[in-house]
Amino acid sequence: MINKNTADKYNPVNEGRKGKLRLDFNENTLGCSPKVIAAIKKIAAEELASYPEYAAFKKKLAKYLKVDVNNLMLTNGADEAISLVFNAYLKRNDTVIIPTPSFEMLNVYAQNLGAKIVSIPYNKKESDKDNSSVKNEFIFPTEALLTAINPKTKLVVLVNPNNPTGTAIAKDDIIKIIQKAKKNKSIVLIDEAYYEFYGRSSLGLLNKYNNLIIIRTFSKAFGLAGLRLGYAIADKNRINEIKKISSPYNVNSIAVIAANAALNDTGFIKKYVNGINESKKFIESELNKLGIKTFNSEANFLIADFGENSSKVVTGLAKAGILVRDRSKIPLLKDCVRITLGTKEQSSMLIDEIKKILRERVILFDMDGVLVDVRNSYRLAIKKTAEFFTKQKITNKEIQSFKEKGGYNNDWDLTEAVISSKRVSIKKQDIIKKFQEFYNILRNNEKFILKREALKNLYKKYTLRIVTGRPKAEAYYVLNRFNVLGFFDAVICMEDCKKKQKPDPFGINLALKRLGVRKTSKNSAIYIGDSIDDINAAKNAGIRSIGILSSNVNSRSLKKLMLNNGAIKILEDINQLDINKLVSVIT
Repeated sequence: MINKNTADKYNPVNEGRKGKLRLDFNENTLGCSPKVIAAIKKIAAEELASYPEYAAFKKKLAKYLKVDVNNLMLTNGADEAISLVFNAYLKRNDTVIIPTPSFEMLNVYAQNLGAKIVSIPYNKKESDKDNSSVKNEFIFPTEALLTAINPKTKLVVLVNPNNPTGTAIAKDDIIKIIQKAKKNKSIVLIDEAYYEFYGRSSLGLLNKYNNLIIIRTFSKAFGLAGLRLGYAIADKNRINEIKKISSPYNVNSIAVIAANAALNDTGFIKKYVNGINESKKFIESELNKLGIKTFNSEANFLIADFGENSSKVVTGLAKAGILVRDRSKIPLLKDCVRITLGTKEQSSMLIDEIKKILRERVILFDMDGVLVDVRNSYRLAIKKTAEFFTKQKITNKEIQSFKEKGGYNNDWDLTEAVISSKRVSIKKQDIIKKFQEFYNILRNNEKFILKREALKNLYKKYTLRIVTGRPKAEAYYVLNRFNVLGFFDAVICMEDCKKKQKPDPFGINLALKRLGVRKTSKNSAIYIGDSIDDINAAKNAGIRSIGILSSNVNSRSLKKLMLNNGAIKILEDINQLDINKLVSVIT
């Protein structure tokens, strides 16, 4: 398809980005090697007052690339390399083939020369939309591109891996393209800006094909975007042709000094790239949990399909000081956002903010009797401990009566109250010790009540947190045992609450505070509990609640109590929760 040169413009945001988490232009978010900073600090006044000298650095770079120094030229960023190649081999009405979507400056440079652009669209392979763990893939249009090459073709441009799709081009396909281009006396330009992340190059083809030009940059993996240093590698005759239209001092001295130091610390780059690959796995995994599609990428960025929420995500992240790139206007990338991969810490910040944006509605859960069946663990431990010290039979009805009175959210306190009601006095520490002996034997009797599929669906739509009176170790034990901890953004436990137990709202307020929920937006949160203390804690925190009649309780009085104290609904089982109807409840 021929692009009619509608004077596209490349308008990157180039102001006001400092101090923010820059995940929008595929820069190195960690920064350059410390050796670079040290080298720059040692620059003498003479070096700044003199025109740049390139010979020593070019020799070092050629050795790094394992090419002859005559096959190499430095440029003011990879952008200048592209511009020089276009100016050297294209003139008005010449044909250039560019797969699309790709780096936007390719079209800009071609249009400025009045060249005819043949755009070859990437293909898109769709996965099952209901299976977010399976990635969609962009497919390089090999056959269509080969078909498009003809005697009128002056230049074929490939970006490998491609920006913005992250797609890599198979070596066999590259060879086919170079060979057909050679037959038609065409040049093939390959932009390898993201080579360090992909690890594969077409450099090995240079000795065989003199119609191949490769460009790279120090802007990405090396973290020197601000110094604008790129380079072109090609047959020495091609390099000489390009040099004819190049300024003799196009690269500044500081850039050369910095790049020279960077090449002295390739271990820094390898470590950085490994970290980026770990971040990629983490972000893909976390986005997939949220039902967000991601695409295979061999670069230091990835494409994520946020559907109708794409604009909301970009805007929301910007407000939080995190910059990403909205690519949704590109037809193939409808509803998509490009995310530069940062460090693991930066990636965690990103995911936390995305969760806040996508899951503004918050569900807080009590644990015992709501998510976990404790009839044969905590409840039985209360009964056995009380019977041990009182030598009397204790019924579940008696235990429940104390629950309904309120003020006994802590099972140790409840056990003490039951014992005291039998006119038996036991030291609290002795009660706790015996209770824990029984519980540690009984804890593997616990069952997770909420069905896993329902939990997954809740996680996609809501922020999920737990506010429980359990000790932290016991809460995490059961969540890890049932492999559900990852669905909850936080677990507020007994130790977090500074001895302030429900109905005190401290734990709920702490959970909301960590989410950044303001008082004016508490109508976006709801608490689900199984006791009068849970309902009152929610009321005291200023949020709504849903009551659960635990499986060991069949009490009309508890149901009435919870409703009278503000519960908007009573369910007999957490699995009766209507996920979709919650949207109208939590606004």
